[in-house]
Amino acid sequence: MAVAETSVISYHEHKDTGKVGKQAQLILNKMAFGENYSRRELIKVTGLELSSICGRVNELLQIGLLKELEQRPCSVTKKTINPVTKTQKELC
Repeated sequence: MAVAETSVISYHEHKDTGKVGKQAQLILNKMAFGENYSRRELIKVTGLELSSICGRVNELLQIGLLKELEQRPCSVTKKTINPVTKTQKELC
C-alpha cells in the first residue's frame, strides 16, 4: 500500500475515533494542498488561538497528516520558522 493511501486510511480512522477533533479538521480544511504555513499564518487562516494551533499541528504531525518543511521566514513575524504542509489531498 502506498504512503498516501495509508495516510488517508489513518486520517479516517483518527477522524472516526475522534482523535482528529474539530480544530484539527478546521486546520486541515483551511490549508491549501501544496502550500506551507507557519503557526502564525495558520492563526490568520483559521482564527484559532496560537495555543490551539500549536497543539493541533503537533497532533497532525504525529499522525502523519502534516509534515515540516525547510526553514523560511514567517510572513507574519519575519522570524525563521519550519513551515508545515499537508501530506496528501483530502478525499471528499
